[in-house]
Amino acid sequence: MAGIDLVTAKKVEKQDERGTRLKQLREREDSDIARLTERAEIPSQSSSSSSSPVSTTSSPARGSRSQRKKLKQSPSISVKDLNLISTWDREKLSVRQATSTFTATAQVRGMDIGSMAISKSTVHRARIAGREQAAEKIVELRNQEIPERLVLHWDGKLLLSLSGDTEDRIAVLLIGEDDAEFLLGVPASSDSTGRNVAAVVLKEVDEAGVRDKIIAFCFDTTASNTGMVQGACIRIEQELGRSLLWLACRHHVHEVILKDVFEASLGSSSGPDIGIFKRLRDRWSFVDSSQRETVETSEDLVEFFATNDTASKLKDDALAFLKEALMSKNHPREDYEELLRLSYLFLGGKGPAKPFRRPGALHQARWMAKAIYCLKLQMLKSQLSLTGREKAGVERVALFVALVYCKQWHEAPISVKARLNDVLFLEILKTYPDQTIAKAAEQALRRHLWYVSEENAGLAFFDSRIDGVEEKKQMVKALDKPALKKELKRLEGKKMTMSSSLSSFVTSKTRSFFQKLDADEGFLAKDPALWEEDDRFKDARKRALGLRVVNDAAERGIALVQRYLGSTKSAAQEKYLLQLVHHHRKLVGREKKEDLQKKAF
Repeated sequence: MAGIDLVTAKKVEKQDERGTRLKQLREREDSDIARLTERAEIPSQSSSSSSSPVSTTSSPARGSRSQRKKLKQSPSISVKDLNLISTWDREKLSVRQATSTFTATAQVRGMDIGSMAISKSTVHRARIAGREQAAEKIVELRNQEIPERLVLHWDGKLLLSLSGDTEDRIAVLLIGEDDAEFLLGVPASSDSTGRNVAAVVLKEVDEAGVRDKIIAFCFDTTASNTGMVQGACIRIEQELGRSLLWLACRHHVHEVILKDVFEASLGSSSGPDIGIFKRLRDRWSFVDSSQRETVETSEDLVEFFATNDTASKLKDDALAFLKEALMSKNHPREDYEELLRLSYLFLGGKGPAKPFRRPGALHQARWMAKAIYCLKLQMLKSQLSLTGREKAGVERVALFVALVYCKQWHEAPISVKARLNDVLFLEILKTYPDQTIAKAAEQALRRHLWYVSEENAGLAFFDSRIDGVEEKKQMVKALDKPALKKELKRLEGKKMTMSSSLSSFVTSKTRSFFQKLDADEGFLAKDPALWEEDDRFKDARKRALGLRVVNDAAERGIALVQRYLGSTKSAAQEKYLLQLVHHHRKLVGREKKEDLQKKAF
């Protein structure tokens, strides 16, 4: 009997141990679930904790089972999920990091990792296959959504290749109305000559099957693009067998203007970095950006604006524009918004005394650095060791940027404003107080007056700032004027003067602008005072506004390949990855909760 009692006692003891372990396991699960629930409820609890304390000791035991039931009923996740793969690629996670995040997420959702076939190799194979599958879906979506009229964009840069050598990479994109944007690829080119650039661009176009939809191209004004014999633009037109609208990137034009103004003020630099900017960046930790000097606190500038009516009017106009632009909060990039804000503060605009952003890239290729750095240097110069020449040069650039340049840059993407903006810019430069700076800017602008071409003069018909009915009547009348005998893509800048009216650039060739837009010209027969009520005019204006006249999208394509360079080991996988990330960025935001809830597929 004693033996039987001993056996029974051991069984009971084992049962008690199992019960204890099970209880401990449940307590750990309850604790984990309570902790996760508590994290998810932090915002709501923090907002109400001051008025009604919440007990956290009695509810977890009851709520834990329901939470556990929900976790068990929640859908499983798979390493083959395209939304998961696209997020991994966008965040540039390695295979090891992707595997770790997947297993941790699966465990939190109550999945049994031990019964799953999960490893680094599994995740790697899933990503390889998923990228190709996603690329196929992206092409399907593109074919369904692609507009009938497209602007072809491209840009190039010398980058490292997969083998470690350097090669030219060409970002090729298509952009249509309603901000439709499609990345075709960022292929390599054997060199940056016009012939090879054109061949690479057309190869991507043909693979997408969109030759017949292209009505214009947008490009940087480099010789390899704009050469009238061997340039990429000419070669693309010849290959397509028809004439296109030439939309030289207006941001690129303004980059050249700022470069020339900077060199006229502070001289050129032979090194990759600009020394005066480097000094500001190195001393940034010792600078108090709240103690800034503006045109209202600088004795010299107060006197300058008090004694110069032209400068005073420019300041008032600039402040009104900058205030309105900042209130819109519609800024495609942080540094664009920073340029507006710094200009506004420098001219005496009222704003929060929050610190300036830490200075960023300062090398020669970063044209934006010249504007932003000079504004910061001007407002903080009392805290820095600058020579007299440097102080004078920085002040000249800062005034030009804030008074004149910032508005031109901000409105550059608006296609229908391009024509009149060029005329107004030249008028301002003729009377600008600092004529050394004005002449440098004017010469740069005249070298790039692409929008005075007879064809692109059609954009001005849709500029709402042209209020005079008589001016638009003259523009309509000029449509019957014979075109120039020599067919040029652009007119010489020297032909453009302050007395030039918009109608002086309109000829019979301007009608081809409406034809390429496939727009109904019927509204031209009506009184210009009635255009705004005409549906044909509204449709044509929408098409004109849909022309993207800055090449920022192609520059983002180059930045994209730079960021993900080396993430894959094959050209095919790299193309899939770039298309996948570009697609994901378009659909899934990061700033707001509603954006995070969106899916790429």
